[in-house]
Amino acid sequence: MPASSGHHHSHAQTTILRGAQRFPFRTIVAATDFSEGSSAALQCAQEIARVQHARLLLIHVIDPVAYAFPDGAPEALKRDEVAREELARIEAEVRQHGVPVHSRVETGIVCERILLSLRDHKAALLVLGTRAVTGAGRAALGRVTRQLLTESPCPILTVAPDDPADGTKPARHFGHWHNVLAATDFSPASLSALHYAQRIAGRHLILLHTARCGRHEECPNCLERLRFLAPFNESHTIPVDHVVTGGEPAEEIVKAAQHLGPDLIVLGAPSPEHQEHDLEHSTVAQVVAAVRCPVLIVPENREKYSDELIEEVATA
Repeated sequence: MPASSGHHHSHAQTTILRGAQRFPFRTIVAATDFSEGSSAALQCAQEIARVQHARLLLIHVIDPVAYAFPDGAPEALKRDEVAREELARIEAEVRQHGVPVHSRVETGIVCERILLSLRDHKAALLVLGTRAVTGAGRAALGRVTRQLLTESPCPILTVAPDDPADGTKPARHFGHWHNVLAATDFSPASLSALHYAQRIAGRHLILLHTARCGRHEECPNCLERLRFLAPFNESHTIPVDHVVTGGEPAEEIVKAAQHLGPDLIVLGAPSPEHQEHDLEHSTVAQVVAAVRCPVLIVPENREKYSDELIEEVATA
């Protein structure tokens, strides 16, 4: 993004360490309701697990409420049986690709059962599908996903469904994240997100900050802070671009994504203090609803850093 468009952009690229750390997601959970959105999420989870030699847990949660309605039990039982058969079929198919995989059908409140599975299996990543594109735009985050955003003990990867109306787009490949766009507002959650972005970016990292002070054109502080957050190392490096812009964060992130075409966007999770109705209008929800690439949403302080510099800058 050129400076003439109102962005403060560092032209001198910095580099960050690559390859010295292991892929951070060793156990991946994919939650499915067998919808169009969850199909893309399952494909994504499978590809990541295969390429990165991670373990995969497939989970489907049955809501028992249907049994309470008159004449509801036979129909609910039939749906449950179909779901179990479909999950077993998917598990067998994934195993044929050499991925260590296990599937579970749970009964209960969907959000609670997913959270319990994440903790029981010490999951490092939860993969969720978002809702399909509609004429009025994408209502991307369902109620369960919004709840999980503030309660999940691990990062969440949201995956948009394929758009069957647009056959011009190339097939998506989920196993590698070469070009990563990470946005930070210097909050603890966004610093956690940056930590993950640095570990998984394969070729190029773009670090974006939207300054609310309105002085981003002439103020060097934010740009210097971004440079501090991308540690320099002379070997095993990838280029890092630092971009400081003004405006609404969600709009600027979406604009950058449209311009740069990243394989992945990395954001900090909303604060647990967010009310559910607030989440619909949060930066995370707006970005997920507007982009086609997967979005990694990282909660605060889920991984202990050895890098004291990040902690120092976070409290500056």
